[in-house]
This record gives sequence, structure tokens and C-alpha cells, in this order.
Amino acid sequence: MKKLYLVFWWHMHQPLYRDPFSGKYLLPWTYLHAVKDYYEMPWHIIRFEKIKANFNLVPVLLEQIEDYASGKARCLLLETLEKPPGELTEEDIRFLSVLIKLLPFERMVKPYPRLVTLFEKISKLSREDLRDLQVLYLLSWCGRALREKSPLVRELLLKGEGFEEAEKLSLIEETRAFLKTIIPFYRELSSEKRISLSTTPYYHPLLPILIDPQASKEADPEVMLPRITPFGETARIHVEAAVKKHTETLGEVPRFVWPAEGALSEAALDLLSENGLKLAATDEALLLNTLGEGDRRKIYRKYHLGEITLLFRDRILSDLIGFTYHGMSTEAAVEDFVRRLREIYEAVDHSPLVSVILDGENCWEYYEDNGYPFLTALYSRLENMAWVETLTLEEVLARDDLLEGRLSGLKAGSWIYGNFRKWLGTEKKNQAWETLAEVYGILSEGKDHPAFERALTYFLRAQGSDWFWWYGEGLKIPFLDRFDLLFRNNLMKALSEVGEEIPEDLKRPIEEVQV
Repeated sequence: MKKLYLVFWWHMHQPLYRDPFSGKYLLPWTYLHAVKDYYEMPWHIIRFEKIKANFNLVPVLLEQIEDYASGKARCLLLETLEKPPGELTEEDIRFLSVLIKLLPFERMVKPYPRLVTLFEKISKLSREDLRDLQVLYLLSWCGRALREKSPLVRELLLKGEGFEEAEKLSLIEETRAFLKTIIPFYRELSSEKRISLSTTPYYHPLLPILIDPQASKEADPEVMLPRITPFGETARIHVEAAVKKHTETLGEVPRFVWPAEGALSEAALDLLSENGLKLAATDEALLLNTLGEGDRRKIYRKYHLGEITLLFRDRILSDLIGFTYHGMSTEAAVEDFVRRLREIYEAVDHSPLVSVILDGENCWEYYEDNGYPFLTALYSRLENMAWVETLTLEEVLARDDLLEGRLSGLKAGSWIYGNFRKWLGTEKKNQAWETLAEVYGILSEGKDHPAFERALTYFLRAQGSDWFWWYGEGLKIPFLDRFDLLFRNNLMKALSEVGEEIPEDLKRPIEEVQV
């Protein structure tokens, strides 16, 4: 019987928000998404007997989850939440106020009447108001899984206001205990073959650019490249470190990889294959650019290039979940998704392999109840359709009834527009790359320094794609200045470790952000 084979592949990632000088997490997103999403997404899978899925756990994310779960993480948000209201400084209150204002109002503020009141009078809060604000902000990030598991969370949600200091501190400890269960939960589900786990080069760098910046011209010949040369062996270090971290933390040698930003080139694939990775994925644009045609039916099969298997994600289906369905009713969204699957099923004469790959944490705050109604309805519907079967990546590799294609090459690109313009090509983005290259040149001359390896670690952190994303976008979003600061601080820390003088330009923001 002809079937549609469906691969859900959820990408879990946050850059390292820990400042290299203070050791403090300047932004709270890893902690908050750990409370809300990192356990909850695989938890949805165990609620359905026939549903399987795949999760990409970036090594730098695993490192941060472990740090928070151990109780050792020093975090600006946690310090602000732990303070008694009377000890909060104006800066603390301003920090909390900005975080509250960043919450999607309909989904994460409106469900809590007391939080709505505080939201509306944020500049005129009493001590009791501030404690309620501290508690309700954290409660707003407690996902469905934590609510079902924790009597304390349910009790505080029911209470709604007038919280005591002891209740607040107990809630914080409850989240820390919950974070300890995240990594063991993934290990358990992987061992049971309910999910497959994949990795990403350690600090989430753009592999093709580290290996050869000219690769960006394969998809975008007119792009203005920064004045940089390849970054030596750093690409290999990211990959080898990822394999090591995945093996040590998750108890299995990784075979599957989602490259940072879906960024691939032939040289990047060779490097991944050399390190034992058997299957990689990227965006459909790379296949269509490589084939030189626009027939999207070609993306619904697995491909081989050299020793590695390739999947190409359906950008439309992936982006609908990521950016569109939260604005529709659950019923309409699920109906639309299933209708599109049926159209794919009927458009080809083989059993299509459909890859839905997207961020696994960032979209759910825009959905009702953190996506619980949507994912419940979607998984339930799929589980009961005889012509659809969800697969793990292990099964994708093992099955011999999937249509296969062979490629002789691959044009480089990423999952954003199929090119690299999100990270280079503008004045400020290129300036960041040139700053990176300048520091690399200085470090490369001091490889015999006893602190070189430690310095290199800070440099590798600065190679993460996230720092380059925001430059030159003209955005006025709170905390963008901290991305710039973390990027530059990692470079300054790298230089200071080997006793090098900090260039004056590195002490100044690459781009001034006004909010």
C-alpha cells in the first residue's frame, strides 16, 4: 500500500548567553524554554502510541541545560526573581518590565487576570505587586507538562495572586528540579526507539563559511563578501566536539545532524561524513538550486551524496507550523496541514517522504496553551490516518521501500532563502565577520601559549551563527545590544587569555541599537 512517510524533526537551540567575564547568563531564554518547551515537546510524543518524532539537541544547549539543572548557573533573571521585592533595584525592575512587555499578550499575559493588571500599571508597582509579578512571570512560562506534573504549579496558578516569598522560592526550586529530568527523558525515549536524536556542530556555526567563505556565492553570486579567509581547523573542532558531547551526554554516538541554520556545502558534508555522521538535512531550496529546476515533487525522497544521506525539508509545511497556524483555529490549522499532505500524496506515484523541520521551541508561545491543543489535534489526526506513517531518522536510514535519489554535487546554502544573506553581505554583518577574522589572526600566531586552548574555546563561541543574525537588520528590539556584547566579549576574553592587547575597535559596539 502506498503511504506518505512523515518526518517531524524539531530543532532545539539557544546560543550561549553566559558572559565570559562575569560568568552570568545575561539573557534568560535557555532557562525559560527549558521550563516551557524542552521537556514538553517529547512529552507530547508519548501521549500517542503511533507517533514518532526526531529532536535536534545542539551541544551548546545541552551544556546550558546541565548548568541550570545543576543549580550552579548564575543567571540575571533568576537573581532578579529570587530577590525579595524590597531589594529590587530600579535596574532590576526595568529588566523585569521589559521581559513582561516582550510576552505575547494574548497567549502569555491575558490568561492571568492579575498579570494583566500588573502589565497595565508596570511603572507603579508596590512590593506586593512586584512579588506577584515575579511569580506570575515564571508561571506564564510553565508549560503544560510541568503543570500536569507539579501540584505546586497548579496550586499557585489557582491562587492567582497574593503570593508569599516562600511560595516564590519554592516555585524556582521546582523549575530547577524539573530541568534535571530533561536530558534523561530524551535518553529514555531514544533508547525506546520512540524518537531519534541528532546533533549540530558545537556552537552552532555556519560550517560552509568557516570552511570557505566563497561558498556563499554558489547560491548568491552577487553577495558582498566580508574580507575574510577560511577559519582553519575550527570547523572540524566544532564537529568533533559535537560528536563527543552528544555521546557523553546522551549515551549514544550521533549518526544524524541538522547543520546550524541548515547550512551545507559539499565541503561541509565531507567533514560531517568523516566524523561518522550518516544523515543530514537542509532546506528544499538547496536541492532545487542544485537540480536547476522548480519541481518540488523532487524533495519528497531521500538522496545520497557520497557516503551521506540527505533529506530536504518541505519549507511550506515547516513554515506554516512555525509562523502561520498559531493565527488560525486548531481545527482549521490541522485540516489545512492534512489537506496539504494529501495533495503531496496524490501528486507523486511513489510513497513520498515529507520532512517537516523547524525550531522546536520558538513558535509555541504564540499558540493557545503553548501549542497543546494544536499538537494534540494534529498528532491524534495523523495517528488515525492509515495512509500516513511518522518515522524516526533511524527508520529513514534503515527502510528500503523509500524512493532514493543520488546527487553528484550540492550547491551551498541555508534554510533561510537558500543563501547566507541573513548572516553576511551587509556592512555591519561583514564588519562582525572581519572582526572575527582579525582576532583569529592574532590567536593563530600564539598557538604555543599555554592558555591557547582555553582562548580558542571563547573564540569558537563567537563563531555561532546567532550573533551575526541581528546585525544590519534595522531592528529595535530589547536586548539586541547584549548579542553584540556577548559576541565581542567572547573575542576579548579569547585575546585576554593569551595576554594580547584588546583592539580599541573591539571595545565599541559593532552596531548601536536604540529601542
